[in-house]
Amino acid sequence: MNSNDCEPTSGRWKRKLEMQSQSDPRYALKLLKRLERMVELEHVHTEIAGTSYPWARVVNPDQLLEQTLRNDQPESASIDPFWAATWRAAQGLDRFLGTLRLPTGSRILELGGGSGRAGISAALRGASVCITDASRMALIMCRFNARFVSDRVTVRKLDWANLAGFDERFPIVLGSDIVYNPSLYPILEPCMRQVLEPNGVVLLSEPQRHTGDRFETWIRQAGWQCDSCLIDLKDGQREIRIFQCTLKAFAS
Repeated sequence: MNSNDCEPTSGRWKRKLEMQSQSDPRYALKLLKRLERMVELEHVHTEIAGTSYPWARVVNPDQLLEQTLRNDQPESASIDPFWAATWRAAQGLDRFLGTLRLPTGSRILELGGGSGRAGISAALRGASVCITDASRMALIMCRFNARFVSDRVTVRKLDWANLAGFDERFPIVLGSDIVYNPSLYPILEPCMRQVLEPNGVVLLSEPQRHTGDRFETWIRQAGWQCDSCLIDLKDGQREIRIFQCTLKAFAS
């Protein structure tokens, strides 16, 4: 994203929000105020689904990580600070979704949605999307960023290790940069099985880390068919790898 597009939180931004938001502007402002009490934000326009989209992001995501370490909090998805960073993998998944012909109203679930970029990309392309995360702060940020597509997006808390009360299944499941930690694979894989419809596909993006190589081998051993392709963001860095995972029992 271009730093020249950054606009500090201000009265002008809030007035603009009141005019543009498709959701209840009072609710959007309430979310904004909650976020501002927790983190410093900047507001930009970023390209999502081929369009310029108003976006809020954390100014210093490293500060959240430092705070987590300083407070000696145990590693937990509910306090995971990594959602606050802008990950290239989400951009890659956005670009990949643009190569698909998603029928209007396609039902899509995003796991580990963070600030919501991949799920919002799908919504802008006409899908009906449920974006999930285990982090309370990430859910607030996601709801705020999704305010312009609130008619097509729901945001729910979901802990991969505890799916009690989450009974829906989806034909398409998304995840951007959620396979960086091999210790989470045994938690993620049963979750994928439970939320995926028969003959559905899980689309996962990551920036060709060695942990991605490990995931590809691991998920195949767990009974999945896993194909991959590369998306070039043309930013001089490594291409983004997209895993397309289907259960072998249903794969054609």
